[in-house]
Amino acid sequence: MPWLVATFAADTQHLDAAETGAYMMLIGHYWLNGGLPDDDKQLARIACATSAEWREARAIIVKFFLPGWKHKRVEQELEKARKISAKRSVAAEEKHALGPAPP
Repeated sequence: MPWLVATFAADTQHLDAAETGAYMMLIGHYWLNGGLPDDDKQLARIACATSAEWREARAIIVKFFLPGWKHKRVEQELEKARKISAKRSVAAEEKHALGPAPP
């Protein structure tokens, strides 16, 4: 997933180190798995936080997400990746349908 450092820094300057790390872990999991579970125990584990750390950070981190732990930007990037993958798949199928290239 593209990481827009300036945008991320601007959006997260108010977070402490633990909150920043938890948010980054959640975004990474979201990207790799297509979403996040709506379960605090699982979210804490994904965020590499203890239950107590998660309870403390949750109120701040949840503001970056839509209901159901959806993330607008990650969803946009996932959609871009799906479209690119689909285009490449069609191109590969078309190439293989033509047979080998002449020498």
